[in-house]
Amino acid sequence: MSSLTPQQIEQIQKLPRAQQEAIARQFGVDLSELESLMKGGGATNNVQAAQLGERAATSEKRGTDDNRPLSELSPSELAERLAENDNELEPFGYNLFQGEPSTFAPMANAPVPSNYVLGVGDTLRIQLYGKETRSIDAAIDNEGQIVIENLGPLSVAGLRYNEAKELIKSTVRERMIGMEAAVSMGELRSMQIFVVGEAYKPGAYTVSSLTTISQALFVSGGVSDIASLRNVQLKRAGETVVTFDLYKLLTEGDASNDFRLQAGDVVFIPTRGDMVSISGEVLRPAIYELLPEENLADALSYAGGLLPTAYRKSVQLQRISNGSRRVQTIDLTASKVKTPLQGGDEVTVFPVAQDTVDSVMVVGAAVRPGVYEWRDDLRIKDLLPTVDGSLLPITDLTYGIVVRSSDDRRTISVLQFDVARAIHGDATANLALQPRDQIVLFSRYESAKAEENQLSAWLKSESDRQREERERVLEVYRQQYLQKLITDDLGFSQLLEQTTPERSEELDNQLSSLFAIDDGQQKREAGYYAKFSRHNLLQPILYQLRNQYSATGSLPLVYVDGEVRYPGIYPLVQGADARQAIAAAGGLKESAYLARAEITRTQIVDGEAEAVYVPFNLASVLQGESAIAMQGRDRMQVLPIPQWQNTLQVRLEGEVRFPGTYTIRRGETLQGLLERAGGLTEYAFVDGAIFTRADLREAERKRLDELAQQLRREIASNVITDSGTQVAYGEMNQLLRDLTNIDAVGRLVIDLGKVIGEHASVASDIQLKNGDRLYVPTVQSTVSIIGEVQLASSYQYESGVSLEDYIQRAGGMRQKADDERIYIVKANGSVVVPERRSWFSSGGSDQIEPGDTIVVPMDTQYMNNIEMWTTATQIMYQVGVALAALSGL
Repeated sequence: MSSLTPQQIEQIQKLPRAQQEAIARQFGVDLSELESLMKGGGATNNVQAAQLGERAATSEKRGTDDNRPLSELSPSELAERLAENDNELEPFGYNLFQGEPSTFAPMANAPVPSNYVLGVGDTLRIQLYGKETRSIDAAIDNEGQIVIENLGPLSVAGLRYNEAKELIKSTVRERMIGMEAAVSMGELRSMQIFVVGEAYKPGAYTVSSLTTISQALFVSGGVSDIASLRNVQLKRAGETVVTFDLYKLLTEGDASNDFRLQAGDVVFIPTRGDMVSISGEVLRPAIYELLPEENLADALSYAGGLLPTAYRKSVQLQRISNGSRRVQTIDLTASKVKTPLQGGDEVTVFPVAQDTVDSVMVVGAAVRPGVYEWRDDLRIKDLLPTVDGSLLPITDLTYGIVVRSSDDRRTISVLQFDVARAIHGDATANLALQPRDQIVLFSRYESAKAEENQLSAWLKSESDRQREERERVLEVYRQQYLQKLITDDLGFSQLLEQTTPERSEELDNQLSSLFAIDDGQQKREAGYYAKFSRHNLLQPILYQLRNQYSATGSLPLVYVDGEVRYPGIYPLVQGADARQAIAAAGGLKESAYLARAEITRTQIVDGEAEAVYVPFNLASVLQGESAIAMQGRDRMQVLPIPQWQNTLQVRLEGEVRFPGTYTIRRGETLQGLLERAGGLTEYAFVDGAIFTRADLREAERKRLDELAQQLRREIASNVITDSGTQVAYGEMNQLLRDLTNIDAVGRLVIDLGKVIGEHASVASDIQLKNGDRLYVPTVQSTVSIIGEVQLASSYQYESGVSLEDYIQRAGGMRQKADDERIYIVKANGSVVVPERRSWFSSGGSDQIEPGDTIVVPMDTQYMNNIEMWTTATQIMYQVGVALAALSGL
């Protein structure tokens, strides 16, 4: 440890005393020495700080804490770090004495007890006062005497400290008339002791004369891994003076046998005796050393006693006897606490069962979820007396379930009830409860966003919103911090994600396969579902029911699909009918067809499965006029109303008399919609109308992706075969990124003039779809030229001007232009490739119209002169070499 700087001392001085004491303990020094440093200054302060740093080094542990990041650890070190809370038991007390051996310097400021025996090397500080005042530091010489001026020598060696003080005071009072003396201890003598046996580093050590047995252990760096903490011996002149039991010090604070050492004393540490491990529900699990006369009660006492969760009737004792490992069960309630133990015994105290007895549980969207006492005739209303006082504002009042365990707890059954009716005391809904029943209450929202966007959320105060925002920030920080702990350049986080089991997704896949649900359906993100949604709360229930196949193969699950709020898989409840299944799925949508619904049922006939269709009137079922019983593995389909549609919207923009977004019915055409919008304005450019469609945009997006994949394969093939033009890898990726970043338009080329003109027909009209958009621009009178021309630009349309004339106005074609593939993009989006013979004839001007765009493409087979001559030279050279070779034959 480095020495303290004046700046550090100044910072320590500003701390509260409790923190100063903690720092002093960390440095392994007395707080009084630290205070003397804070009061000192200058060079003296620096010297004392250096000495303090040297002394503090003696208290440092042998091994330093490993603060390296996880990415720098080896696999074994990583396993050890991750299992810090699950380590094996360690011997008790050994870590207290882990330090590095050093020599204690004589302590000048330590309090000296009155029975301290003075010896050669001690210094007494004598303050004389009276008719004169002076101070004398009197050291005890080799003769055991101190010399005081005008008083002569006094023999004090061998006297106790309080006896020497009285001798000096009385002598001064008798021999020096009018003078009194005050005596205090100066520097203490140092002495040499021996620490041998199972010490960390046995040897001779120079220590203070106040050193005790326990301090000598610290001086020598502690004990070895096989040392005894119960039988540390102090030997003096060949005799054992005292035996020090460190367990008494560690567990009871008893230091009565921690004798003070004398010069030449030997601290002997023998090897440890019988070791017994205590694990499980005890306060301090560890491995303890027991003396021959100690028993199980003593071992449990050293372990801090039993926890309240300990199961006292069955404590396991494993013992090696006659070369075999045997197990003994001890009942601590039957006066067997004093069972004798022997070396190698392993005592395990098991916890009581986690499940509560005679209780019921409320789970989910309740104000006070948890475990409640069960009593005779307990019903749901007893646990949920009122809606406002028992349920959250988001609770679904139409659907709740009771999960009931069998007597052996191997299987479960599910009962369904109407929450609102149960709270109001309805006899059919207010179910009687049994022990271990679980009442599950759901949110009426399935998505977390829908749950957050309640009207009540706007009633929160500003402080509430700030508190929730802080909680969200802290949660994000926790996730990022944990992710950072396991992230390195080797992709450790991705590896962890691959090895983390996704039980919820696995269960979804299993259930989907049971009911032949399309796996291509859109999967929800992890944070989509609300906390108390049906998806989240039903997962463990469905998982257990999934494994409750009977001998006939029936499955206690049903699938509700179609026009319900929450389609999905639900548990088959006792006495289930179609009405309860619809309530479980959140009820019907407004688009549900009430005259007819259908159940697909699988039946086993002659050992083969057959699908049976059970149609029923949905309205009569909901009104209670009829009941359709549900069976395991049934699949209910709630049909939509024929010709039912959600709102279809089409947007008209540009030169429309009343532009905007219009709601239409299915089958409506563009011509009819334009008539509703008042038709086009007089400035409308009909030939330049742009019509886009959402599904065409998606198809175009897919085609662009397919084109990018095709180009990627073609470029890779050319690189492997070394054919074609070599393109740099970076340029290739940039080209593909540009291609995939192109925005899909989804344009449908239409002739708006034929749709709304005098000769409009049903064949030319367009049936509209949701998301269609029509943009009618203002009249245009320009012609644009793009591509391989000298100056790509737009020009005023002039009647009679030919294609060649417009190209000449753009400066003519470039050398790389492909004059055989010139085409025209008409204003309505169609493409016209003019006949070659008409380019330079008078008929060519008829093909150019206002709003057209002339495209002059690049010649993909173009090769510049340098490349051509280089290639030709290589060919000629190779031909010449071949001819020379042939002539030599």
